[in-house]
Amino acid sequence: MKNAKKIMLVDDDETVIETLDFNLKRQGFTTTTFRNGQQALSGFDGANPDLIILDWMLPDMVGPEICKILRSRRVETPILMLTGRSGPNEVAEGLTAGADDYLAKPFSTVELLARVQALLRRAKGGSHSNKIVVGELELDEEARQVTHKGSEIEVSPKEFNLLKVLMLNAGKTMSTEVLLNQVWGYDFSGDAKTVAVHVRWLRQKLEADPKNPELLETVHRLGYRLNTNVTTTGQRHSRSDRTGEEHGSSSKTGEEHSTDKAGEKHSKSRTGDEHSTPDSTGEPHNKSDTIHDQTSEIGHSGKEQAQRGSRVEEQPQ
Repeated sequence: MKNAKKIMLVDDDETVIETLDFNLKRQGFTTTTFRNGQQALSGFDGANPDLIILDWMLPDMVGPEICKILRSRRVETPILMLTGRSGPNEVAEGLTAGADDYLAKPFSTVELLARVQALLRRAKGGSHSNKIVVGELELDEEARQVTHKGSEIEVSPKEFNLLKVLMLNAGKTMSTEVLLNQVWGYDFSGDAKTVAVHVRWLRQKLEADPKNPELLETVHRLGYRLNTNVTTTGQRHSRSDRTGEEHGSSSKTGEEHSTDKAGEKHSKSRTGDEHSTPDSTGEPHNKSDTIHDQTSEIGHSGKEQAQRGSRVEEQPQ
């Protein structure tokens, strides 16, 4: 359905997923489903949801942990947390982690749909710009468009997501590991050099001189940084151009260079030369309406299952 709101469902209970998927679609929503936390984090950008319905207990991590990671990425999508933990401490933990609302199991579909509508209305009322701007670089999340110096730049989906993370963290050094986790996902098993390859492709599209990048800089042994102080000429630092030559500016004693009788400047040995480091190269379920009655309760089947698998640590911001 055109312009239908997109709901992202994250739950490992097949009965809950099927019931929510059916009833949300019947109300005109489109859905994307994920069965664990890593899948949800990896697939978030592609799903681009208007709202997330997130279960507290998943096989690999807990809901509050997923909330924290999404909020650390500056994701403002409303999150509705589902759980059998209804104590005040658990409610506080979920909301503090970044959830916008909390629904304890068992719950009726009628109540869930009402909360979904309320969260979407609230998000619409407090809507924010979908554009990220850093200097002359602009990224439009809704249009999936990148503009540099007024000209549209064609980028691949992964280049777009990589640039988005770098722009959201402009001025900060982002490690290869963090970029891999946030762009390719925690379950990515490919070569870490893929980050360097995509950075090189972005430089070819954005830098005046890709071999001497000033916008997207390599920080030796640490990662990459999108600089915020690049001027319109593509230079980060002002340089003397009266003679078209570079002048050395430092000496061992820090004294100014003397001028000889003919008025010419003599440079002492240069100690401040910069060294640049080159980079290396949910399916619709055809179920009978009778098993998805909107007045029925969901999540009444029993206790929350024990957490399985290893926890994923929250990534540095």
